[in-house]
Amino acid sequence: MKTGLDRLFRNPRDSLQFRVAFALALFVAVVVSAVLLALFTINGRLKTDLLNALVARQMTELVDDYPTQGANAIPRSANLTGYVVAPDQRNELPDALRGLGPNVKGVTLTYDNHTYRVGTHAIGDHKQAYLAYDITAIESRESMFKIIAIVAALLVLILAVPLGAWIARISLKPINALAEHVASLQPGARPTRLADQFEHYEVGVIAHAFDRFMSRLEEFVERERSFTADASHELRTPLAVIQGAVEVLQQDPQLADSGPLTRIDRASHQMAELIEALLFLARDEQSEADGAAPSCRADVVIGEIVEAYRPLMARKTIEVDTLDSCEIAAPRIAVVIAFGNLLRNALRHGGNEIRITLADRRLTVADNGDGMTTEELQHAFVRGYRSGPGAGLGLGLYLVKRVADRYHWRIRLASRPEEGTRIELQLV
Repeated sequence: MKTGLDRLFRNPRDSLQFRVAFALALFVAVVVSAVLLALFTINGRLKTDLLNALVARQMTELVDDYPTQGANAIPRSANLTGYVVAPDQRNELPDALRGLGPNVKGVTLTYDNHTYRVGTHAIGDHKQAYLAYDITAIESRESMFKIIAIVAALLVLILAVPLGAWIARISLKPINALAEHVASLQPGARPTRLADQFEHYEVGVIAHAFDRFMSRLEEFVERERSFTADASHELRTPLAVIQGAVEVLQQDPQLADSGPLTRIDRASHQMAELIEALLFLARDEQSEADGAAPSCRADVVIGEIVEAYRPLMARKTIEVDTLDSCEIAAPRIAVVIAFGNLLRNALRHGGNEIRITLADRRLTVADNGDGMTTEELQHAFVRGYRSGPGAGLGLGLYLVKRVADRYHWRIRLASRPEEGTRIELQLV
């Protein structure tokens, strides 16, 4: 079972919990560093001022008492050592003190394995007094204090990471719960109101806003369903009437070969196919009516479409090189839309020869037409893009791309001017 830290650091860049924990840890690090810096600075300043004041007070007593008491006024104790020397007696001083000038208020020097705070002052016209206060113990305790403070700060920083993670997990628990509720929503299912479950949390504002959005989305989806259902009925009915009337008129020998009647018949069938394609893409049906996964024989459907389009071929030749047996996990209408538009596009824009191949689950439609320019290749699958003579509605290759994306078919378009066009669909 994964721990909180495991989940936290599993994918840091995408984890809001990690970012909150990191921000808390960074805040603690900045605060601790600032406190340590201020503490060390204040401690050093106070120590310097106190030691300077102590040396200055002892120096004042020495300067005042030396004219009357002489050598007896020079302090000699475990912590404080004084010297009063003439210029020619400086060799009697410790080496570290010989270079000091008069009226030094306070300087820290180390000699004889001890650390001293040293001050100097002129006495009379020729002599100079030196006071050295032993601060070795003070420096040792200060070093120990700094080590303890740094260790404590490091412990705080180390504890800040799991503590920040725990605080982040507790703080973000309502957000995570809201995210889980949203992720569990299923298309088509009536969503439950989220605001009722999060009204006592700050995230309740987001839940209210999401409920309002879902309500508007549900209305939109319902309108879309109604439109799809109405269009399916209202558009198919008049087309069926038109096609039935054309079939009746075609039985009349005088009208059987009529050009206008042939165009009406062709346009009605193309419109029926387009409506069927658009309605299919508008629906999100992932299974058949009986609940089974959709499937079909792509080779059989392709053969039927080729035979259905032969009356439209005129002087063009279609060569079916290979048509291997191919069972795919998609409904028949998907193949009809994809291959039908590819074939229609080749008949409209290609040359007089069209080659169709279905091998290794790869469907290929190639022609020897004028080919496509670089700009046409870049916009070939854009909805509504049209170019060249005889351009249609600009939906053919767009619909092919929609179907291919829906069923994860890989599509490849290759074309050069004067060399024809080749389109491949990998029916995975």
